[in-house]
Amino acid sequence: MNEELDENLILSIKNYAENVYVVHFATSIVGAFFNVPHLFILSMKSMRESSTNSLMIGIAISDLIALFENIFERIYLYWVLDNPCVNFASYRWVLSLWIGDFVRESGERASFWLGVFLALTRLVIMKFPGSYSKISKPILGYFLVILVLSISSFHAARFYSNYVIAPQTYEWTPGRICTGFPTDYSETAYSQKFENLTERKDTIRSYEFVNGVSQVLVSVIYPVLALFLIYEVRKSAKFAAASLSKKSLDDRNRAGRMILVMTVFYVIASAPGGASDFIELFVIVNSLSVLEILVAYGSIMTSALFCLNATSHSIINFTMSSKYRATVKSVLEYGKKDVRVVTV
Repeated sequence: MNEELDENLILSIKNYAENVYVVHFATSIVGAFFNVPHLFILSMKSMRESSTNSLMIGIAISDLIALFENIFERIYLYWVLDNPCVNFASYRWVLSLWIGDFVRESGERASFWLGVFLALTRLVIMKFPGSYSKISKPILGYFLVILVLSISSFHAARFYSNYVIAPQTYEWTPGRICTGFPTDYSETAYSQKFENLTERKDTIRSYEFVNGVSQVLVSVIYPVLALFLIYEVRKSAKFAAASLSKKSLDDRNRAGRMILVMTVFYVIASAPGGASDFIELFVIVNSLSVLEILVAYGSIMTSALFCLNATSHSIINFTMSSKYRATVKSVLEYGKKDVRVVTV
């Protein structure tokens, strides 16, 4: 009786959790839609004046890498995998998915750590105002972006280089409803295979351990940085309020508040992933259990949270940064001017 109840519960959870894939696809599209113009605005000359803006450019690039790969993977699953007239296991598709897994994981991991450095950089600037001229230089932000992306990519490359694309024992053949194919037509089917099967378990375990530790660290560091930022923003506001310069009040607090809000969103996006990775690292997850389904589908949900977090960046910048809004306005006015010239 209990076993039957457990099976029904697991089946119900699994059926409900399938909707997570649709949410993931939708949030990826929305995230890409917002981040393309966001990156364009951040790349304007008027915006490239500080290390924090350089870091936000790196975050936007990392987000777009992951978002576009999410969209590509969902398109493959929805419109290619079930299409009887397309060889879903062709060398081109398998290679694309292999590269896609590598770039997505590199981008997501880099985005979270760049967010850490963004909050940390702003905290140092607010804590030690005398260091502003050195810490705020754009070159520092670009250096951190290259460093974090390189480390993240190297870690992913070490793992995915263990896979090879090998032909399957069967041939792909088009379905009966497919037209335009010669009689008895077939194509070679490929798949990703671990090159050294004896080291497969240890290699995967090691990679997952590093990923888990990284995610847990991120989910712990963000709340700490958020608390320190809250303290510094409030202290900075009191200091600026005591001065005679209203502009000083606005300038000292606006950037700090904006990055604080971004940090809070990073906390929300990273905490579930950190908890999930912690469970996988230190808790034995039985197969066909409720916990296994929650962990499996939870990874897709945490990726959807990543997409929502990426979407929030442009909205937060637009609502909280006067320089960002001014840049958007200048770009739109320039576009209108071009339209007038063409129509004349």
